[in-house]
Amino acid sequence: MFAYRHYFHAGNFADVYKHAALAQLITHFQQKEKPMVYVDTHSGVGQYDLQHEWAQKNKEYALGVERIFGIRDYPEELEPYLSVLRNVNLNGELKRYPGSPYIARQLMRPVDRLILNEFNPVDVEQLTTLCSRWPKTKVHRQDGFEILRSVLPPIERRGLIFMDSSFDSNNEFDRIEKAIIAGHKKFSTGVYAVWYPISDGVDSTVLFQNFRALLRKPILRGEIYLSSNELGGRMNACGLVVINPPYTFDVKLRAVGDWLVERLDPSGAGRTDVEFFEP
Repeated sequence: MFAYRHYFHAGNFADVYKHAALAQLITHFQQKEKPMVYVDTHSGVGQYDLQHEWAQKNKEYALGVERIFGIRDYPEELEPYLSVLRNVNLNGELKRYPGSPYIARQLMRPVDRLILNEFNPVDVEQLTTLCSRWPKTKVHRQDGFEILRSVLPPIERRGLIFMDSSFDSNNEFDRIEKAIIAGHKKFSTGVYAVWYPISDGVDSTVLFQNFRALLRKPILRGEIYLSSNELGGRMNACGLVVINPPYTFDVKLRAVGDWLVERLDPSGAGRTDVEFFEP
């Protein structure tokens, strides 16, 4: 359970896609004055030094964030995400990559609250240090699939729950499904975003189909596929399932995905897909 280290993958194409989508979701909540809560079930260390030996081992960021950093011509849907990238690399050189907790804090207001969770004892120590001066932020060390039982429903009654687990066990899809269903029972109006990898032999639509059947809520599925040749045999596709997606989020995610796939996959063989279910 403690073997996984996101440092090896920080800033790769999957990070770029899911974090650009996450930034759009957070921005949606800022349209109203009422405070919100952001719950991050698998937070990691919060920010990644791309010069770290683990990040340098495979340099996955070179086929991800490095391909879009510094580009000036992009759709407005990318601005929230790219603004955080610029803020964490103020000298104009790509040295650091912001994880989901850092992105959330940068885009949220002082009145908003962050609940961050990480189970790895080393990572949670780094995360705690990173956000020690952040307002309205609490760090937990619990099983990421169990944290929702204790922190929901939120007092704000408005919130985004982000689940980005490591997928280092065979029953990960089952655990995600049970955790989200349990969370939804306590907080049915919340927005839930779940990231998942896509690989051979795995039905990537399982979460989407099961949530459709069990929750009867608006649900969106967004996926990005890059050429397998481009990534040298590594994972080349991933997706997001969003329960209770904001109005027009499907349009925004299409714009994000279409722009990203053109720049992340120079072969031209990449594609994105968005499906929206309205019960």
